[in-house]
Amino acid sequence: MNLNERIFDKLKEKGMSQKELSKLTGISQSTISDWKRHNKVPGSDKLLLISKALGITVDELISDEAIPNSDERFVIDYFRKADDEQRSRILAYINKLSALSGFEKMNQLTAKSEPNIVDADFLNKKLLARKLRKLARLDRIVLDESEHDSKLNLHLFKYLDYLGIDKLDYIKSYLKTIQPFMLTEMKSQEKFENAICVLDGGYRISLYIKVDATKGEEVIVSFHENNKGGIARSNHKNTNNSYAYVFADSIGSQVVGTDNYTINLFITRGVKTIPINVPATKYDEDGFLVRLSYITNAITDIVNQYLEELYTSDIEFSQIDLFSSLNQLSFTSYGNDIFSNISLLIDSVLVQRNPISKQVADGALCIYCSSVQLLENDKKELLEALKERFRVNASRVMPLLIERIENNLI
Repeated sequence: MNLNERIFDKLKEKGMSQKELSKLTGISQSTISDWKRHNKVPGSDKLLLISKALGITVDELISDEAIPNSDERFVIDYFRKADDEQRSRILAYINKLSALSGFEKMNQLTAKSEPNIVDADFLNKKLLARKLRKLARLDRIVLDESEHDSKLNLHLFKYLDYLGIDKLDYIKSYLKTIQPFMLTEMKSQEKFENAICVLDGGYRISLYIKVDATKGEEVIVSFHENNKGGIARSNHKNTNNSYAYVFADSIGSQVVGTDNYTINLFITRGVKTIPINVPATKYDEDGFLVRLSYITNAITDIVNQYLEELYTSDIEFSQIDLFSSLNQLSFTSYGNDIFSNISLLIDSVLVQRNPISKQVADGALCIYCSSVQLLENDKKELLEALKERFRVNASRVMPLLIERIENNLI
């Protein structure tokens, strides 16, 4: 039973008419009627109103399942608070148990492939993205540039300084275009009531964003890369087969008589905001469903073209493996400057799968660095920024790559 069917089933169960629901919730009768006639899905902001009017919880409204007992609730809450690595281990363990019990392998819920399926995690991401977008438009946001205990959280700020970009203006712009599918909430890092901590996992190393959303005192308290024990982990998550829920920046066109559209998105990766036009299906009153592969393929195509332009005629570009996932790329690999070029070439070396392609990618990196025309002070500044940036990296070859860059820049 989908969400719409549950709403009208509950109305019938409680002997309540659509008109009565409209009065109790403030939602127009025509909107409620559309949920039934056209299978429209209510916006997430309306679910709390509907559940209160029906005298049930939001969980009861959006789920066919019985309300979990305390043990089940503990497992659910623990899974939702876990990071991607912990979730993978939990799912792997459950799959092993399922196999031992003769049950069908568990469906590892990626994103929803049917427009009328909703879950609490999806709703939470949607509300988080909307809240961050709204906060980004406030004039009273300030930036906390204090250093963390790890001493490794300021390198992205230094990268923005190197590029001459105002950090606060950039972060506001970043949050204004953030999309629900990018976000994973880190509740363990939300130390007080109005704290928001999310990971944007669309990079090789996930990006932390922490915000104090206290009314009247909105403060971005951190903007750095996820690290554990001082060194960040590579992010290998690949969700290209899933669907992404997005807020459209504008509508391109609609197939008459259907919920099928083309929409325009502005997706910010690194310091670049990339315009994308993709086919989409209307999901609810607020947004659309898009195959995530449409978004990631568009961006990786741009990045691979960008990489090709860095190769010289002496190096055969066809001998290297191209980027196939956004998660293979660092935050600093999106740009059009010397720092970003070197960062992109480093990421290219790291994704190569055989010795020959690694040699070609390494050769391209060295040739590019030796061709850079900078004054000695500028080279020194670039090297210091690169060393600081790539100090947060789990790759064992990184010190060698930095050494090769230094030898070829000087």
